[in-house]
Amino acid sequence: MKYQEILKSTQPVFYRILTRSFTSGNVPHAYLLVGNNTDDAATFIAQSLVCRKEVLACEECNDCRRIKERLYPDMIVFDGNETSIKKEDIEHIQTEFYKSSFENKAKIYILKSIENASNVAMNALLKFLEEPVEGVYAILTTRNINKVLPTIQSRCQVIHLLPESKESIRLSLIKDGVANEDAKIMSQLYTSYQAASEAKDTEEYAYVKLQVLNFIEDLYEHPSNIMITQQIHIAKDYKNDKNVIRLYLNMLVLALRDVFHVKHSVPLTFEEHKKIFDKCPDDVYITNRIDEVLNTLYLIDTNANIGLLLDGMAYKITRGELMNG
Repeated sequence: MKYQEILKSTQPVFYRILTRSFTSGNVPHAYLLVGNNTDDAATFIAQSLVCRKEVLACEECNDCRRIKERLYPDMIVFDGNETSIKKEDIEHIQTEFYKSSFENKAKIYILKSIENASNVAMNALLKFLEEPVEGVYAILTTRNINKVLPTIQSRCQVIHLLPESKESIRLSLIKDGVANEDAKIMSQLYTSYQAASEAKDTEEYAYVKLQVLNFIEDLYEHPSNIMITQQIHIAKDYKNDKNVIRLYLNMLVLALRDVFHVKHSVPLTFEEHKKIFDKCPDDVYITNRIDEVLNTLYLIDTNANIGLLLDGMAYKITRGELMNG
């Protein structure tokens, strides 16, 4: 999926602003993007500045690919998250961009997390913005606009990006090639695209997902297996890793909700494993089981023994079936 399609649905104001300025040819010489996930937006603007295929970036041509891969020779990027942006960095940009263009196209500099620039760097940047050079474009990003000089703000097109929604996280993951089911799961589990993206290729995510699906199958077919299986595959290896235990419990909540959803024709989160949920019987205690998992999640941050917490949860969730069996 193209980023442009994601923009249309998740950042409509931003998309309209870009479309209007690039269609009219009235493109500002400096943008200031405000939000928690601005990297893709900054890249898209840079692509749009050099792309000749469409009004906005086509994302497929050679120029668009080189921008994304940072192989475009007339683009300089400094990231304030990695190290504070210094006066020397701004002077380097000025020196390089006063030279002839390699491509005879736009010259672009991206300053990420500009709030982490030194005061002298901010003042040097302000002077550069006050005397814009034709064909040179600045793309600045920040998570805290209050830390950016008002005089810098006044010389930029300021765009506030909407907070990341579950849908925007899902669409961004799909754009990265993540399967729709995993994109749906991770968009429910993580509050930012960055966190979800970091988790998507980990062994822990894939392993926890497998154990959660096994839990659901055992719950209604072999409930007596749950406690020992959980001890062997979760508590034993991850009892000292609360992040993995939280992942397991949060994902288990999603799966238990699907037990309810499948009986009421609600789209499933675990959509590729519908057969597992189709086999589950109507469960009048499903909300009680979900509450028990949520209660265990709450207790994880106490000093309670993780193994005992998980054992207690398994017992309370399954004791009805065990007593009837």
